[in-house]
Amino acid sequence: MAVGAWVLRALPFFHRAGASGYVVNYDEGVYYAASALLWKGLLPYRDYLFVHPPGALFLGAPAAAVGAFGDPSVGFVLARWLATLMGAASTVLVGRLAMRAWGPVAGVVAALAYAAHPEVVTMERGPFLDPLLNLCGLGLANVWLLPAERVPLPRRAGLAGVLAGVMVSVKVLGGIWGAAALMSLAPGPRWSLARRFVLSASLSALALVGPLALSAPGAFVRDVLWFQSARPEDGIVSRWERLLEMTHERRRYAVLLALLGLGVALTRALRRSTRAEAAPERFVATAYLLTVAAYLAAHSYWSNYNALLAGPEALLAGLGAAALVGFAATRGPQVGAVASGLVVLAPLHSGLEALRGAEIRPPEQVLQARYVREHVPPDAALCGFEPGWGLLAGRLPPVLPGRPLVVDPYALMLQDALASGARFENAAAAFATPDSQRRMLALLERCDFALLGPRGQWQLSADRRRWFEATYTRDVSPASPAVEVWRRNQVPRTILTRADP
Repeated sequence: MAVGAWVLRALPFFHRAGASGYVVNYDEGVYYAASALLWKGLLPYRDYLFVHPPGALFLGAPAAAVGAFGDPSVGFVLARWLATLMGAASTVLVGRLAMRAWGPVAGVVAALAYAAHPEVVTMERGPFLDPLLNLCGLGLANVWLLPAERVPLPRRAGLAGVLAGVMVSVKVLGGIWGAAALMSLAPGPRWSLARRFVLSASLSALALVGPLALSAPGAFVRDVLWFQSARPEDGIVSRWERLLEMTHERRRYAVLLALLGLGVALTRALRRSTRAEAAPERFVATAYLLTVAAYLAAHSYWSNYNALLAGPEALLAGLGAAALVGFAATRGPQVGAVASGLVVLAPLHSGLEALRGAEIRPPEQVLQARYVREHVPPDAALCGFEPGWGLLAGRLPPVLPGRPLVVDPYALMLQDALASGARFENAAAAFATPDSQRRMLALLERCDFALLGPRGQWQLSADRRRWFEATYTRDVSPASPAVEVWRRNQVPRTILTRADP
């Protein structure tokens, strides 16, 4: 099943354009560019805005080093391949945990549910935060819920605490898995293990976050804590619609099994006399419910956020399947066999949705990268509103004296809007204000070339779009009218040949 999960994730990369031909997401461009710049000695918070803890920048180091000292497009492609391997490893961890806790039916169904989860399949095709969080979280759960006779409790608590600290260093919501571990503790050794767990988590988080946070403590608090708490709402705003998206019909049968498993987990946790007897149920139910609650309370939410729900949702689906088959088996062996077949088929419906997503290959993306390589000199400053577009063309964000280093244009412009003291109904209202344009405009005034795209059209206010169109000239590729590069008017038009560096 792990091999099947890897194939499902890597499938769109087996194309003549390779991994660079699969649609690029804004977030993966931000995370990879930030990690590559770290290798060049440019620090988040001090040198550029980054709105998450820095753990992902360290953990993505192997691929980022390739992009920092070589061609960024090669490193970016390598990061995509590594993400598919993380998905396969997480599938193993999900199945192993469910099988050990609730039996083989649970293990098989949980592994299938994770392997075919449409949102996590998409996210495990690139250098996002979610593949790292899921891998560490499922590793934490496997270590924490090991039988006491196999690993001494203190050592288990220490190792699980390290993984919890790594999760918090990647994203603040990673702390949910640490809370789930503490909720599942047995009453006896509870406080001593909790202290060891929290101490290990704190030390590992400080080791990853501390050095970079201390390089610019004020900026760290502003970028990571203040920005996330004050940002305007974006994405799916309605809480009811968010809940529907978390239980979407594209994985309806797996969700039904997960909801059944949630009911079983809560029932067992309430009925059993000690926490140790229902530790897996407490752990998984807590992780699932806290993640749902966090997304309902968050300022922003998009459907791909469901990738962080994939782990506990798949485990609950395994528990629900095991309970259903166990109930059916009491009615007779034949009924139990039919139930086993049905619960195994349930997650495969999600796999069909994931396969449809593998067909997305925008040709303009590859043509855009080729056009930039041919028309933009290597020493020219290229700015863009989609970081991934520059990466595919072998470009990192430009470092210009006296101008901001912009890795995340979306967050930078929102932060400038919020710094005015105003509060906004949504992100679009924030981008319409003059304050949001300040630092991005300062950068565009010094760039030789720019990639605008739909995101740039959205984030620039109406008057700044007019300024941009008066300051830059649009060059369009003859291969496709959708492929364009904007050239600042003072910069002469240059066409490079493939022989040029």
